[in-house]
Amino acid sequence: MKLRNFGYWVRLAAVSAISAAVNVAFLNIAAAFAADIPADNLKLAPGLVKAAEGYETPATTYVVANPTSIYTDHFFLNTKATGELKRGEKVDALAKVKGWDWILVGRNGTGVGYVAISMLAPADKFIP
Repeated sequence: MKLRNFGYWVRLAAVSAISAAVNVAFLNIAAAFAADIPADNLKLAPGLVKAAEGYETPATTYVVANPTSIYTDHFFLNTKATGELKRGEKVDALAKVKGWDWILVGRNGTGVGYVAISMLAPADKFIP
């Protein structure tokens, strides 16, 4: 092996290690923003099912990207629709269900149901 090739591999390893360390730091920062929300701190409308997995702070504010129903549970099995959201409507995202792509939406601080994140758009990226 030539010496100049050895130097190349040493620099590549150093850059890779620094890049990995920066990525880990950013992931830790992102995890800190997704803080847990105790279920007891959330007021839920009658008939709404608490998420057994728990809740965390939503990553952003949302606008309805596609018309969708609001559901009593974040599982589709035996769940009822409690209302509808129209495209362009702003939602009050109270919490995100941990480990699931569902948002607990509310009115006047009370959770009224769950909406799939895929039906929403971050407010700063929504195009009317």
